[in-house]
Amino acid sequence: EPDPFYIKCDVHPWMKAWVLVSDHPYFAVTDSKGNFSIDGIPSGTYEVVCWQEKFKKRPLTSTVTIGSGETTQDFTFTRPKKK
Repeated sequence: EPDPFYIKCDVHPWMKAWVLVSDHPYFAVTDSKGNFSIDGIPSGTYEVVCWQEKFKKRPLTSTVTIGSGETTQDFTFTRPKKK
């Protein structure tokens, strides 16, 4: 998975964005409460990656298993302890 990259305008400081290019359709952006939804995921075990610009190159990950016929999966990311 490629790293996110930052794009900004040198003239207009409010014009900026983080971009992540992915080769699959399974991604989401959280709402204001941190909730998200990804539809159409086949049954299986997956690594879910959470990235936020303040994380830099240290995203949070969690392994989840989606069973046949499951429509929701709750999980919590655990922040690593500071070194």
